[in-house]
Amino acid sequence: MNEQSQSTRKLSRRAFLIAGGSAAMAAALAACAPAAAPVAAPAASSGGEAAAATPEAAAAPAAEAEEISFLIRSDIRNAYAGEAALASWTEQFPNRTLILDEPAAGTAVNTKVQAAQAAGDLIWDGYAVIALPWDTATWVKQGLIQSLDDYIAASTIPGAADVIAGIIPTVLESTKAEGKQYAIPGNVGSVALGWYNEFLDEAGVDRPLLTWDDVRIAAEKVHAQHPEINAFDRPNTPLTDLVGMIWGATDTPYTDEGLIDWAGEASLASIEWMQGMVADGLMPAVNAGFGTWLQKGTAIMSSFDVHGTLAQQTFGDGAADTGINMRRVAGEPKAGAPFWLNGCVVLDKANNPQGMTDFFLWWFSPANKVQGKQIADVAAKPAYEYTYDEFIKDVPKHAWQLEGIELVRNSVPFQANLTWGIETGIVKTWLEKALDPANGLTAADAMASALEEIQVEIDDML
Repeated sequence: MNEQSQSTRKLSRRAFLIAGGSAAMAAALAACAPAAAPVAAPAASSGGEAAAATPEAAAAPAAEAEEISFLIRSDIRNAYAGEAALASWTEQFPNRTLILDEPAAGTAVNTKVQAAQAAGDLIWDGYAVIALPWDTATWVKQGLIQSLDDYIAASTIPGAADVIAGIIPTVLESTKAEGKQYAIPGNVGSVALGWYNEFLDEAGVDRPLLTWDDVRIAAEKVHAQHPEINAFDRPNTPLTDLVGMIWGATDTPYTDEGLIDWAGEASLASIEWMQGMVADGLMPAVNAGFGTWLQKGTAIMSSFDVHGTLAQQTFGDGAADTGINMRRVAGEPKAGAPFWLNGCVVLDKANNPQGMTDFFLWWFSPANKVQGKQIADVAAKPAYEYTYDEFIKDVPKHAWQLEGIELVRNSVPFQANLTWGIETGIVKTWLEKALDPANGLTAADAMASALEEIQVEIDDML
């Protein structure tokens, strides 16, 4: 306890690295879930310096005849119907040429863009997508992107103001850092429970599953019927287990210093719950992964909120369902669900930042019905109120999206800071140690050790 208190005191003297007020991984799995472990590498100084270090475009809007060059990931191009958008834009704005380009597989886009900026030969105006808010502070600090506020205000795209007004408020907050908007959001992902109905039916489990106790009881019943599978699992730890459980157990998931409250009561109780699940054979100590879920090797999972839909695509519409982030007490959602969004950004030193912003506003506008339906049907959890009103609220198969976005609407967003990758990378290691019964490590000792390492990494950044 003394070591933990000393570490906390050290951290309390470090109220830094927050790139901007509160603001809530890029998309894999049909553009909804984070790509490989959460995280952009943190840059080497504080978020307070980020805004000052990044030049902001102050030029007048580009002439309408200028070409717009858009770098878009191939999965996003497919999930967001990029080809249809290109054809429609070209028809409506024949004098505003739009070019779509894709990064080569394995390309580190941020590195490539930064090199082109330095050489003065940047050919792209914008990029889709970055994961907000995890990437925001780093991309701002590295001078990769510019704020959109002036270009939004100057846009002549019909209904441009309606796009920003239609963004769900917590999602809009998550597009910002230091009060400036850096992205036009496409869709939202969040942590949620999902389950295969046949396993729960066989075990006589009522749905929906909502609380820690609900999941524990359901897992016990499933395990009794099917000991050969994982009754419960979670990929991408600590986001889909510890972070999700913290959000569902406390109103204040962050410390005053802007770090997730890893050593708080909610976190320690969450780890102890998971330790009990592992000890009783209800959950693997090291997660079995998303592939096991898709092969019906896991009955219940806390994951990115597309896992129910993906299971349905494989095994049929009634095979699985998607719930919401599990909470500690049924009537107390607390901080809600951890959520992130896929955002389209304008690159700093772009040749046509106004044109790029105009395209984004047109692409996601309420008038663009094709795009709205595509996001609702394929990418899931749109960022816009009007898309839910028109394409989701009266469609039974999309009901889970309504419930999920309602929780997001009332959730505590992630903060746009430079420490997410540091925190989660270190906590992942210590959480796995705590969940391995052979180590005999308490939750408190594991998180005290994690905080000490986090502090060292933060100090090295200074």
